[in-house]
Amino acid sequence: MIVGIEGGLGSGKTLLMVRYLVKDSLQDKPIFANFGLKRIKYNPLDIMDILKMDKEEVNLTNMSIAIDEITVFADCRASMSKMNKLISYFILQTRKRNVTFYYTTQDITMVDKRLEHHTDIRVCAEKIYHKNKKKETVELENYRKYMIIDLRNHRKPIWNTFVLDISKYFNFYDTDEIILPPV
Repeated sequence: MIVGIEGGLGSGKTLLMVRYLVKDSLQDKPIFANFGLKRIKYNPLDIMDILKMDKEEVNLTNMSIAIDEITVFADCRASMSKMNKLISYFILQTRKRNVTFYYTTQDITMVDKRLEHHTDIRVCAEKIYHKNKKKETVELENYRKYMIIDLRNHRKPIWNTFVLDISKYFNFYDTDEIILPPV
């Protein structure tokens, strides 16, 4: 299954992805991520591992893979690049590999079209605001709103919305970690 989480800066995209990874780790599913995780067992994922997937030494099966800031690796403007093509070949085989593939992006239209088209679950993350006693609009810092669109049946997508206390996941990773391109 492919889960894409989209939202603006600080909207809680990676926090939700970490929540999913925590759940997967509790089910003893191996976790691979291109960013540092704390408090759960994981394997650092060098994006180049996906590019070497046809080699015997890289066996990307029966696992959860999390890629933060996917546009760094699969940008729609570079759709004909070798990296984009190889990532999309991998994505097209995630079901056969029994891989749950999570990714975050600030804008789904910036992601390679093959990935966007094959995303099964699309999540839109957003900050929540309210009026305080002084009638000022302020952010509810520990909460985020998520709208989930289940696209596994394209003719009948299922929509769901929930609010999450994200403070429970702050200590699982560094929210300021910068994701660098592999080049």
